[in-house]
Amino acid sequence: MKYKLAYHNNKPSISKPLPHEVWPPNADQEELKELAQQRNKDIGIRGCTGPIKELEDNFKEFLDNKVKYTLTFNSGTSALLASYFAIGLDEGDELIGPALTYHAALSPAFFLKTNIILCDIDRNTRCIDPNKIESLLTEKTKAITVVHQWGHPADMDKILEIVKKYNLKLIEDCSHAHGSRYKGRLCGTFGDVAVFSLQTNKAIFAGEGGILVTNNENIYNRATLLGHYRDRCREEIKDPLLNKYWATGFGLKLRMSPFNAIVAKHSLLKFKQIKEGRHKCLNYFRDRLKEIDYIEPIVIEDYIDMGAWYGFKPLYLKDKLYNIERDKLILALQREGMEVSAPSGKILAEESLYDSDRNILFTNIYRKTKPSIEKLSVARLVNDSALSLPTFYNWEDDKKLIDEYIQVFKKIKDNYKELL
Repeated sequence: MKYKLAYHNNKPSISKPLPHEVWPPNADQEELKELAQQRNKDIGIRGCTGPIKELEDNFKEFLDNKVKYTLTFNSGTSALLASYFAIGLDEGDELIGPALTYHAALSPAFFLKTNIILCDIDRNTRCIDPNKIESLLTEKTKAITVVHQWGHPADMDKILEIVKKYNLKLIEDCSHAHGSRYKGRLCGTFGDVAVFSLQTNKAIFAGEGGILVTNNENIYNRATLLGHYRDRCREEIKDPLLNKYWATGFGLKLRMSPFNAIVAKHSLLKFKQIKEGRHKCLNYFRDRLKEIDYIEPIVIEDYIDMGAWYGFKPLYLKDKLYNIERDKLILALQREGMEVSAPSGKILAEESLYDSDRNILFTNIYRKTKPSIEKLSVARLVNDSALSLPTFYNWEDDKKLIDEYIQVFKKIKDNYKELL
């Protein structure tokens, strides 16, 4: 038998060196100049001033001025901790969130001694399945966290009905969903509070950073006191019962540095261009994947705008490729020169932090409801089937590369016996 696949040490089909997704883009001269000027001007954090204020104001505009308060943090995780604290999560409360997402979308709630209840996801949106939420509700349920996974908005109509019906708090984790819209409305403008990560891999990036947005003054005040003591608390918090804590805050320091704010501010300026490039590339990629019967393209309804897309994760249907295991397929694709992997992270119910029968941070806090793998069938499917492909955005250069990826998928199908 004469082998054709690079799996057997033949020449790869794709010659372009890795990585194929080069991110983040290099800084331009304006950004570098401002960073250098800030170094000599002020490297401290003095309330809501300078590049911190500029970034927060610019982010309000980015959200169509639909939020009243914006608050920067040193990470999206810190902003989520502040959100959970600010809405009043407490010991014994229950927070419902998606079973398959980045672990830190929910884990800050462990610090508040809150019990996290994992809900299965929807196959198309990859977000929490609203049809499975109500069965998880108890008298202790206080809030729901929606993660707009990989940039795809959750089914917000159904989720808003549930939070209104049961008087629950709603947190949006928009870390993947910069600029994403559900029926014309921006992600981050639905919940009581929303958080955007500005970590390096995000479309709007600070290196490390996060930003909390809300229209609720009390939530803003409590979140500010958690991580922004002194000047900002004294100047902005009007409630006398809370303002008296201005000097100390509530004991933590979670502020963003001015350097990170400058980087984020400049990446925000380039967002429109990045978004347009990703839409061209990834919609084209998605359409071409329809030619591959063993790949299930990402489903996007007409009323969904994927914003800047965070990740491109179609599903591998192994029954359409003679039950070849995903790991073997990925290795074969990689040897053909493709940039592909299994998505990082696994079902949260299988992570040690979530799987224990007690809160590892507070050993006297026991779970009353452990995660049930049997009830997370869609999360299991996506966990075991998804492929992680580049989030292309340079249309002129990447279109040819996308075409080469499609040819590799076809080559694998034509020569599948070599992998059996």
